[in-house]
Amino acid sequence: MRICLVSEYFYPDNTGGTGTVLSQLLNHFSNHYPDIEIDVITSRNLYRGDEELLPVQEMWNGIRILRVGTPKAPPYPLRKRLMVNTRFSIAALRKLLGNFRKYDLVIVSTAPPPLPLAAKVFKNLTGTPYIYLIYDLYPDIALALNVIGPSKATRLIQKLQKGWMQGAAKTVVLGRCMKDYLTQNYQLSPDKIAAIPVGSDAKKIVPQDKNSRFRAHYDLQGFVVLWAGNFGQHQNFDAIIDSAKLLTDNPHQITFVFVGDGAQKDYIAARIIKEEITNARLLPFVSEEDFSDMLASADVSLVSLESGAEGLGVPSKFYNILASGRPTVALVAPTSEVACVLEEENCGVRVEQGNALQLAEAISHLANSPELLQRMGANARRACEERYSIEHIAHQFYEVFLAAQRDRPTQSRDVDSLPVSETG
Repeated sequence: MRICLVSEYFYPDNTGGTGTVLSQLLNHFSNHYPDIEIDVITSRNLYRGDEELLPVQEMWNGIRILRVGTPKAPPYPLRKRLMVNTRFSIAALRKLLGNFRKYDLVIVSTAPPPLPLAAKVFKNLTGTPYIYLIYDLYPDIALALNVIGPSKATRLIQKLQKGWMQGAAKTVVLGRCMKDYLTQNYQLSPDKIAAIPVGSDAKKIVPQDKNSRFRAHYDLQGFVVLWAGNFGQHQNFDAIIDSAKLLTDNPHQITFVFVGDGAQKDYIAARIIKEEITNARLLPFVSEEDFSDMLASADVSLVSLESGAEGLGVPSKFYNILASGRPTVALVAPTSEVACVLEEENCGVRVEQGNALQLAEAISHLANSPELLQRMGANARRACEERYSIEHIAHQFYEVFLAAQRDRPTQSRDVDSLPVSETG
């Protein structure tokens, strides 16, 4: 089976976003599924940093990577970002058509949001089915977070989204809450949707002693509460920072550690300095080699999802926390996928979104309950090994690939006959 992934970011991206997740997944396929041949069409840019452009073509562990040279999309304004995203999607489609390689299946993600248009056009021209991976659903998530308001443009994009989902052999979402959202809001048949979590590489991220190199390097003492990831523009960090203030004088010496980068980094830093929050630290990203060690430094790790965003995304870092064998304290709605897993596996605590007092009480209780902390951490690791390891996730994707092949029409056009030259 020859498949082609189309995604704006891919290896060597290692910042924890879509590119990293898909790189890990396809690398696993390359190592363990000899019947699958993989091409990737991606950007010459990295998600973070201003490094030199990546090579136009590269072989990585048996995966053929083809890169297109388009500008890097700015975070704002949204209109300009959408224009650059569309330019990449068109370039990716031209690369698909000019590649002169026949594919059995195309995989396309919501990074960037217009990208499934390329997969659908390619299907219409060649008959090649596609799998649509929805990591963050736009414009719905932007509407839910009040980034934009309803308009003719958003209604048009939602109409296009529905067409992209209907055209896919299968739409893959990250959790049950997202599957319910698509059936209710896009009238997509449940049998057209597969809920497959991001998962984690349980061989790379393993439980370790909390007295880690990371703790020693930054002289972290006491009970460590870790937030690791993107400081997104539309995430609410106030409840977490307010909780740190409430726990300043806790006898367990509770320290909140923020590790990452993003739009709200300066805001978090300003609050810590201005309000003299002595038990909060803001630290930079760590390397991929040190990631497991950093997660091990925590006594508990934090996950949050803004109110209204349930059904529109699932924080991927949650599964790395499971792999690290640490409990999760999650500021999420009770219907979210994270809340469901916490209840099913007894591997953490859910608190109401935006409730700093409840968050502080939950953390204080865990700091005062070492046996409960240990039990929840063990449950987290077991859940990862039994349900959320990359081996389990890859097998679920493989079943989706096979089903797409079984359902493929017997006749399709030959891409070699299409008069499009390779560009990009």
